[in-house]
Formats: sequence, C-alpha cells, structure tokens
Amino acid sequence: MDREKSLEIISQMIADTSNQIESNSGKYFLAWGYTTIAVSIFEYFVMCLHLNPMLIWAWWLIPVIGGVATTLLARKEAPTPKSYVDRSISAVWAVFGVSSLYAFVAAVVYSTSMFFLIVLLMGMGTVITGAICRHRNLTICGGVAMLLSLIFPIKHIVIKNLETEALHSTTDWLIYSDIIIFAVIFLVMMVIPGHIMHKRSSNN
Repeated sequence: MDREKSLEIISQMIADTSNQIESNSGKYFLAWGYTTIAVSIFEYFVMCLHLNPMLIWAWWLIPVIGGVATTLLARKEAPTPKSYVDRSISAVWAVFGVSSLYAFVAAVVYSTSMFFLIVLLMGMGTVITGAICRHRNLTICGGVAMLLSLIFPIKHIVIKNLETEALHSTTDWLIYSDIIIFAVIFLVMMVIPGHIMHKRSSNN
C-alpha cells in the first residue's frame, strides 16, 4: 500500500470516528436537554399552583429518565470499539453527573442555589466535551451557559433587596422564575447544540 493510499484510509477513519461521536453526542444531549426542560416546566407549575409539596422530589426524575434514555440509546448503537475520545467524554460526564447529584443534595442541606451549581457544572462539562470533540458550537453554548449561571446569584441579591411586605408576591414570582430560566439555559446548552450535531452527522 502506497503512502497516499495509507493517508486516505487514515483520514477516512478519522472522519468516520468524528461523525460517529458527533451523532452519538447529539442524541445524548437531546435526551438530557429535553428531559430537564420537561421536568423543570412540571416543577414550575407545581410551585405556582401550590400543589402537593412532595412533588418537589420530581426533580429526581431527571437523572432517572436521562439515565434510562442513555442506556437505551447506547444499546441501539452499532457495536464498535471505543476510542480514546469516547472514553474521555464518558469519564467527563460521569464525573460531572455525580458532582451534580452532590450539588443537588448540598443545595437542599445548605440552602444554596441548586440551579446555579448545576448549570455551572453542566456548562463546564459541555465546554470540555466541545473542546475534546472540537465542536465549536458545543463549546460556545457551554460557555454561554456558564455565564448565564450568574443570573441566579444576581437574582438572589435583587430578591433580598425587594423582600418587603408590599412586594411579597413579586418576590415569589421572581423565585419561581428561576425554574424557567434553568429550563431556557438547558435549551441553549444542550438542545440547540444537540440538534446541530445531529443534523451535521445526518448530512455527513
């Protein structure tokens, strides 16, 4: 086999691997993104309509549904050897996924902003994934999500300044709006780049 033929085969293998990673990552981002948005909207109505307080634990549906969806999507993939990039991305999201669960528990115990911690962690994971896969859209969307996470501490300061008897209903609305902002950030961070990656892989 001559040098040109060898380089052509190597280039094709790299292109195929990149397309496979892009397709797989796109599906997972869409699964987790849409799950988070759906649960967030549900929790928003639970808070606004003052439904059963126990429904607040429905937040745990995100890792449950997301984990099941990830398992089902993984089973549908053609059996191919895992590359170094595949293993790197899996390790990144395993660490950030567990860290998010710790962040949720810490937010409940110490009364800190769950939304700020989770968006910041997920944004970091998205940026790292984009850097590993060399997907600029993914890196940008993750970076934007990290910046948008600052909305939550800023809102907390604003609410503290508005906490008076006359503005009680206003502060309630501001608190509940955190859930919608959380959902919108996941739309930007996971759903939009997920659709972009899925479309690009389909075109390829």
